[in-house]
Amino acid sequence: MVELQYSEARLKAGRVPCSVPKEEMAAKARAFAAEHPCARHPLFEYLDRTKLNHEQICRFLANYDAHASLLRRLLLKAATIMPEEAVGYILENVRNEYGNGNPDHRHQLQLFDLAVCAGVSIEELQKAPIEAGVRKYMETVPGFYFPNDNEFEMTAAVSAGAITATEILAIEEFRHMQNSFTHHGLERHIWFDHVTVEVEHSDESVALAVFFSDTKDGVESVFSGLEGVLDANMNLYDGLLAAAGG
Repeated sequence: MVELQYSEARLKAGRVPCSVPKEEMAAKARAFAAEHPCARHPLFEYLDRTKLNHEQICRFLANYDAHASLLRRLLLKAATIMPEEAVGYILENVRNEYGNGNPDHRHQLQLFDLAVCAGVSIEELQKAPIEAGVRKYMETVPGFYFPNDNEFEMTAAVSAGAITATEILAIEEFRHMQNSFTHHGLERHIWFDHVTVEVEHSDESVALAVFFSDTKDGVESVFSGLEGVLDANMNLYDGLLAAAGG
């Protein structure tokens, strides 16, 4: 967890500590995500009990890939508006997504390999339609990862909240997807290492949110981004559920 440092530069910039300790901020962010309706979306229960057929696997993974590909690029954009001290939390995440320096190990190729192992060709993935809910999510979420300066006072803090929301919920997403692919004997596929990796990412992203908890405006902005992406996740999960035949 990041240790907040009230440097002379920050004080000159007008950043005055507020009364939210970093441990409390981390707990509040996690609790807020856990209590949001998207954390109990019917998608999760459906994946737990359903053995997806060929078409369902194809449509589900194609839709998941579409939103994940957007998020990787948004992380790169988010890094450009972060204070220097906070950039590292994002770059470690991005580096992992892109294979830690080895392009052959990037996460998108792991998803493609999972599809092939389940009997779905890359050509089929590329032809699968993107659901309306996923499209709506993809239209909405960029405004929180890379906010408009005219809409939010502390754009970097909003972005930090958005990233935190995504990373916390990704743990649940991968856990339930792993349950579904157990029916196909693929629960040990490397793509499901995300269950462990995303736990690490959530710690990093919560630390990123904590970084902005030293001012009232920072706290409020973090929760604006957090709530915005959690709300958008309702559309995402509606789309993924439709893609999976639910």
